[in-house]
Amino acid sequence: MTGSWALFALFIGIAVVMALIFIAVTVRKEGGRKQAGSAIERMFDVKSNKRKWNLLLQWFYVRCYRTPVLKLYIRRIRKRLEILHAYDEYVIRRETMSITLLTLAITITVTLLILLLIGNAMAIPWILLGVIVSHGILVDTFVNKSEDRLLKQTVILLEDVRHHYQQTKNVEEAIYAASETLAHPAGKHAERVYEVLTAEDQEQELETYYEVAPNRYFRLFAGISYLVAEYGDRNIRTGSMFLNALAKLVQEINYEIMRRDKLNYLLKGLAVIAIAPVLALYPLESWARTYFPIMADFYESKTGMIVKVLFFAVVLASYLVIRKMLEYDEARYAAQGKRLKWEQWLYKQKPVSVMIDRLVPSPHKRLHFQLSTLLKQANSQLTLEWLYVQRVLLCVVSFAVTAGLFVYLHAAVKHDVLHDPLRNMGIFGVLSEDEKQKAEERTAFDREMLQQLQDQKDVTKDRVIEAVSVQTDTDRNELSVIQTAQRIFDKYNIVHSEYFKWWELIVAIAAGIVAYHSPVWLIQFQRRMRQIEMQNEVDQFHTIISILAEFERISVETIMEWMERFSLIFRDSIKNGLNQYSSGALEALEQIKLEAPFVPYIRIIEKLQLAVEKIPVKDAFDDLEMAREYYMEKRKEHNSRVIEQKASFGKIVGFVPFGYIVFLDLVLPMLYLSVVQMGQSMRSISGI
Repeated sequence: MTGSWALFALFIGIAVVMALIFIAVTVRKEGGRKQAGSAIERMFDVKSNKRKWNLLLQWFYVRCYRTPVLKLYIRRIRKRLEILHAYDEYVIRRETMSITLLTLAITITVTLLILLLIGNAMAIPWILLGVIVSHGILVDTFVNKSEDRLLKQTVILLEDVRHHYQQTKNVEEAIYAASETLAHPAGKHAERVYEVLTAEDQEQELETYYEVAPNRYFRLFAGISYLVAEYGDRNIRTGSMFLNALAKLVQEINYEIMRRDKLNYLLKGLAVIAIAPVLALYPLESWARTYFPIMADFYESKTGMIVKVLFFAVVLASYLVIRKMLEYDEARYAAQGKRLKWEQWLYKQKPVSVMIDRLVPSPHKRLHFQLSTLLKQANSQLTLEWLYVQRVLLCVVSFAVTAGLFVYLHAAVKHDVLHDPLRNMGIFGVLSEDEKQKAEERTAFDREMLQQLQDQKDVTKDRVIEAVSVQTDTDRNELSVIQTAQRIFDKYNIVHSEYFKWWELIVAIAAGIVAYHSPVWLIQFQRRMRQIEMQNEVDQFHTIISILAEFERISVETIMEWMERFSLIFRDSIKNGLNQYSSGALEALEQIKLEAPFVPYIRIIEKLQLAVEKIPVKDAFDDLEMAREYYMEKRKEHNSRVIEQKASFGKIVGFVPFGYIVFLDLVLPMLYLSVVQMGQSMRSISGI
């Protein structure tokens, strides 16, 4: 009855969760549109469904935000969405709660189903770990969809602005008219740009908007609109300067949308594929134990447990690598420094800060410069002190876990020797009930004999034979007594050899050292991923410069300011150059070349050096318009090559856990144990 009630409760829980999914999906589908009526409303014939769902989500938000655990979870999602909906608290709460309900509903449903199907208590911690990681993937997926939706709405917004500008020839009126016809969130940001252009202190309002703009494309749009509204539009070779700028901006956004779509299509499922083997591990082992009982010897041995632990390490490494490959959204690098990180919280503790300050290399040392440069090149939000907090914590945890694992393995092997009736049976197929009972009786006898021998010193095989002979009241020269004594003596040697050894301490120290360096290796990989995108950012600089070069009063310093607002990879080098620009323009630009030695980027800086004193900006970059088609084709080819490289590498990394679990946890152990069984059979035949 207990099992029936548990199953009934499970299905009730699933029904509730599915209802939450229905609510969240409905609201998310309705949230981005202003269309009259929907399929769900027509199904229930209720016109106010959307408003009711929204009110329900607002109620859920207020109640859940008062719950300590849910509050932290909701704040994490809200932080990712605030930059997209900076001017609408109602929409922020609605989107946050819809994503929260949807992700929690899917996670709870999947967890309940997996636990019901597997039914292995030992598998629960690993299953929960896999579900937690997969839950993070779900959150990223829904947030990224919101960002992608904003980009697509931005294209529609710019096209509407272009249409209204052709009619009115006024930037403010065109933006206002476009904002009135567009849904959230792009419409709200367009309204904010209109407020900037009509404010008394436009420059101050523009700088304020730069801080809260959802992405770099809106910053560029606001800046171009301000320049045209301030200095006026004029006709160039390709028509209106403002319309030409809008066309180039739309082209840049379309490039980004296509790039994201391709990356999502090729890499979207790889993180799930890397995690999925965790859920398949125990069902696969259960199948092997059922049909090949000899496999139990491997799974319960030290080798089998070490293979399993390494498997989880491989899964974690694959997941982290794929996540770093998917980190292309700008929201990850915007306004995150204000959030209190756990590294920062730990570093504020006095004992931790004292230890970390002793480990962090002093500013005049080479290692300090190398690590600081690495963090900047990888666009990491970590400081050097926070990085060392990560390294020390991972080192200590890895050492403790590895040492604890060896202690646990010794205890597990002892328990296996004393209590497993099928240990080293070397059988294929399934035992009958009589055979199982005999095996259990034999194991109980061996355990009793080992308990008698454990307090004795200098235990030899002859002493074991004597003890077995006395215990069974059988002649010591009987073959059965000798075989039983040999089996017990082997178990005795195994039990007394299971203790923490010196080389295991060295392995634990080595694991700690590897963990100590792993954060640096991960940041180096992140830097490598960012370096692949350098050419893409240089191409975006070309678009910005080609737009700004058409303004007659544009200066090199202004171009650098725009490049700094738009850039991700080269932001630090440009910012340092701007800080030194007043002391000497040529020297500042030369310093930028030294800090970011990327050849296409250096060519842009060299042209800016020419434009400082010798020639106008437009003349310095006249080749951008003349070779525009060539640059476009070259950029398409580069983007396709980069995406293919990421996809190929991602597929290899994503499928490594599957290959590991099939080969090292199933095929190879089965082959090895088959060879052992064959050897035992041959020895038995030879003995006969």
